[in-house]
Amino acid sequence: MFKAIRPALLVGALALALVTTACGGTAGADKPTAAKFPAGSTMASIAAAGKIKIGASPNQPGLAELNLQGKWTGFNIDLAEYLVSPMGISKDSIDWVNTTAANRIPFIQQGKIDIFATALAITPERVKTIAISGPYLSTKPQLIVRKGDAAKMQSLAQIPQGTKICVLQGSQGQPRVAKEIPQASIVEFNVLTNCVRALEQGTVDAVDSTAPLLAGFVSEKPNVFEFAPMTYGDGEQWGIGMAKNRQDLCEFFNTRLEGAFKDGTITKLWNAHMGKSGLAAPTEPKLMANCK
Repeated sequence: MFKAIRPALLVGALALALVTTACGGTAGADKPTAAKFPAGSTMASIAAAGKIKIGASPNQPGLAELNLQGKWTGFNIDLAEYLVSPMGISKDSIDWVNTTAANRIPFIQQGKIDIFATALAITPERVKTIAISGPYLSTKPQLIVRKGDAAKMQSLAQIPQGTKICVLQGSQGQPRVAKEIPQASIVEFNVLTNCVRALEQGTVDAVDSTAPLLAGFVSEKPNVFEFAPMTYGDGEQWGIGMAKNRQDLCEFFNTRLEGAFKDGTITKLWNAHMGKSGLAAPTEPKLMANCK
């Protein structure tokens, strides 16, 4: 599922893309200049269209949020803008599509979005149906609970029978909790904020997700929520999802991500949005995903 070699056809395009970025084609630029891509490539097609549809799930503090003015902000948002900027795509040229964990894969397959950019775990099942570039972040599952309850949950074995754990519908949460915490009672919602609201209201006892997705809620209300101390499961690696036939775009994003790790862009974007979470910035993976 992972490899380290980049196809030769992307080398020239990448070099031009890096020059473009240095000349102003960053996520923060108003009008990045499109690099020259191989004729017939996905990148050339997007550059010619001058626009792109990006799926994103909101209500992820520090990662992806849609404010009252209709503006998307967060680490994943800025990273997506950085990745597409060499194709001449400005912030104003992005059509952000509000997408849930349950419909993100169908939206990719149906062409309703070109890429999905927020907290998509790379799994063997998913790479059979879509292409996923990355990983750009590795993390492990945790639980958040109401303040004071963590002392009663120092290990998975200490979690009482029938404890109501809320998971995000369409995520890895349901099979993960069923396997790792079989004594729990699983509750599903289609957005994570509903799980967190249920926790605050006392209708569930814990929320399952990964540390970056949960950290924003804890930092926003430190007197209400806290992390249970244990991690569990196999962990997750996040990537950028796209249609299976867009292998060239997947490989281009892989190479772009490698550059972002090396030049400090990943750390800069992370610290700008997630610095207060207490979580360290993502580090470069040993291997990038196999886009085939």
